Amino acid sequence: MPTSIGQSHKWQERKHLQSTPGDADQLKDFRLQVLTQLQTTLDVEQILRIFHAELQQLVPLAGCDYHLPGQSISLNLGDTGRHRCSYQLSLNDEDYGEIAFTRNRRFQERELTLLESVMGLLIYPLRNALSYRRAIDTAMIDPLTGLSNRGAMAMTLNREIDRSRRHHQDMSILMIDIDHFKALNDRYGHLTGDDVLRQVARLMDGAIRGCDACFRFGGEEFLIVLSNSNLPLARLVAERLRQTVYNETRSPDPNNPITVSIGVAHYENEVDWPELVNRADQALYEAKQAGRNRVVASHVRSVDGEWLL
Repeated sequence: MPTSIGQSHKWQERKHLQSTPGDADQLKDFRLQVLTQLQTTLDVEQILRIFHAELQQLVPLAGCDYHLPGQSISLNLGDTGRHRCSYQLSLNDEDYGEIAFTRNRRFQERELTLLESVMGLLIYPLRNALSYRRAIDTAMIDPLTGLSNRGAMAMTLNREIDRSRRHHQDMSILMIDIDHFKALNDRYGHLTGDDVLRQVARLMDGAIRGCDACFRFGGEEFLIVLSNSNLPLARLVAERLRQTVYNETRSPDPNNPITVSIGVAHYENEVDWPELVNRADQALYEAKQAGRNRVVASHVRSVDGEWLL
């Protein structure tokens, strides 16, 4: 009896024999049905969910895992069983990750043959979905700093605001502006300005938590989304970032260090993200008017008319 614990296969595009001649027509109909379903979406997770669900008609499965480290994709569907068979997916020498199926009963040889015979149905829809995902990711990246851009920022803010509403969680944002950046560009040139932008972006992105996100808002402005963060914590983070930029950014003029001004706003049930960003922007304006190189938090008015910080 074959064992399937830890069994691994290399799948590449090739033709397979059917398990038995009598199954040929049913398997042909099944392949057409699965292929039709897989072509209805360009979402990687949805494609794998469809594939896993359809395979249940062919071979009973408990769970399905998919991993593609190069694109930081890791999906776990269903339950994890004791027995596992896995396949490395590749096409024209390009790696498309590993897919594994699990269940509590060991896989029989005929079942493994059936699984391998339909693995080719997944590879082309998966390739198209991964290409689409890469294109979307590339469109969401600022080419100069490597940070996510304003389009990605809008998507993240919508998601975080929705989460804050549903789960009553805190959320804050920081609006950050490099002080006197136009004067620096005019005096030392745009290449020097670009270098300063990259330095500041790298420092900020490296100083926040993994659950937070840093974006290039435009020009010399950046925006940071702080998940599950109240106003006092957001102010502490902003002050730490201000000091980090002051201490660690290389300035073309040793007598004039690079500094940033930061406006902080805590989510207070705004209707949409532009309202929240506008409050952070107003706080940033106050910081610059007060002399720059400082942190200012947005005010909100309570129900009794008092100003809260």
